[in-house]
Amino acid sequence: MTTFTAFQSFNGSQLQESFAFLANSTRELFRKFLLWTVSAGPVPKHVAIIMDGNRRYARNRSMQKWRGHEFGYNSLMHTLRDCYELGVKCVSVYAFSIENFRRSKEEVDTLMNLMKEKLDLLVEKESMVNKYGIRVQIIGDISLFPQNVRESAERAMAFSRNNDKAILNICAPYTGTQEIAKAVEGVLKAGDLDEKKISAEDIERHLYTSDCPEPELLIRTSGETRLSNFLLWQTSFSLLYATPILWPEFGSKHLARAVLEYQRAYPFLQEKKHGDGKEKVLIHQHYD
Repeated sequence: MTTFTAFQSFNGSQLQESFAFLANSTRELFRKFLLWTVSAGPVPKHVAIIMDGNRRYARNRSMQKWRGHEFGYNSLMHTLRDCYELGVKCVSVYAFSIENFRRSKEEVDTLMNLMKEKLDLLVEKESMVNKYGIRVQIIGDISLFPQNVRESAERAMAFSRNNDKAILNICAPYTGTQEIAKAVEGVLKAGDLDEKKISAEDIERHLYTSDCPEPELLIRTSGETRLSNFLLWQTSFSLLYATPILWPEFGSKHLARAVLEYQRAYPFLQEKKHGDGKEKVLIHQHYD
């Protein structure tokens, strides 16, 4: 059979499948190449992400708001995979601010249902949690969750409790000020004050992220450069990488670019971090 005859024997569906397979294989090779390239330099141990732009993404495409959050979840799964394959040990994501409860009841209910659905997916046998040995931590005031969402959060944490290769901090419902207040409360309850003074070390022992290093890279999408009450204590020496890309559009190439920017700033950040401790640095970077 000639090549042309064999080609003719393919129907349209088979050709489509072949082209799709080739395209997916090419994308996967490119992704692996990007990760291999950036892994040649220092890789942050802890990456924090403010996932901004889901609603704008949906609005730009005349979708319902919840569809933007659905696409945002897919972007999160891809980004987590890339981070853990790159060697990042801890990822903290701003999933839901306490202040988000001020949104319309319809949107909050939709977000709560979506969060329950995605938390339940994390406890499936073939989930990313098992594949990468991730310990899931829901950090924030989970008492504010509806009962069914709180139960899903507790189940996800219990399911992954013994995993020790990486950590995923899902910050929800969360604000940095609430975390600091909770840490001070923890210090007072523990009664481990030295001369009745609360030190920075006392507070750090009681932060939600006490078992993680400080974030070295903080990524915020959608063009905003505000911290929005996220990890206020922990980000003193973090590189803030701000990109105009909306979160559902964030992919491997954008993560690679953020890590490369971190590597470029690495000597400067290390100098400031290990200097006299008086100067705290926040660097803003914008990309078209």
